[in-house]
Amino acid sequence: MKVKALAHRGYSAKYPENTLSSFRAAYDLGFTHLELDVHLSKDGVPVLMHDLRIDRTTNGKGFVKDYTYEELKQFRVGDRETIPTLEEALRFAKDKMRVCIELKQKGNWYPGLEETVLQVIEETGMLKQVYVNSFDHFAVQKMRSLSKDIELGLIQYGITPSVIPFMKEIDATYLSFRVEFLTDEYVKACRDAGIQVVVWPVDTEWQFKKVSRYPSVLSTTNQLERFKRLCEKLVQQ
Repeated sequence: MKVKALAHRGYSAKYPENTLSSFRAAYDLGFTHLELDVHLSKDGVPVLMHDLRIDRTTNGKGFVKDYTYEELKQFRVGDRETIPTLEEALRFAKDKMRVCIELKQKGNWYPGLEETVLQVIEETGMLKQVYVNSFDHFAVQKMRSLSKDIELGLIQYGITPSVIPFMKEIDATYLSFRVEFLTDEYVKACRDAGIQVVVWPVDTEWQFKKVSRYPSVLSTTNQLERFKRLCEKLVQQ
């Protein structure tokens, strides 16, 4: 069964997040979308990590941006894996899954992040198979200035009507926010504006029930097997 939802950092509840094993597990479970987080190494290589620092998910310490790519590859994620590059992830997902790339930009924390990520997307032939989003809306705006063809999205915790005109201005089509803020009115406003709503997290049964009222909404989940079981149960009803 194909599961139309975003696997958050892959199957992050069971495998090391933002790793190839985590992505492979999501694909094997039938998930159609993959979400991952991108930073920039000291020497300008886009690498996958959620936090600004590597402390939580590797056996190393410090900021991602303070290490070269080769230095980052010396650290371990989980027992055996290394920190993947964006290129490795996109080559894995090509012709398999749609990819949501979150830019972990904060102001100008990573000079050149947007340009470098776009270059990797184009070089891997993934322009039509990804969309790029961020909490940093200036980063998304910059990405639009670099490419008129790439699909874009914004992330925010809550909901606001003011973001819709801005999304039209930069031609962004995905809007992600927390599941608690999902309402009939906002879903309709986004649908009328041609915006795809994406909510997170959808890990519990009450969250799933809330989202299931809106077939057009995409869910982001960490609990992939549970989410899949709930989807199968819904289909059988």
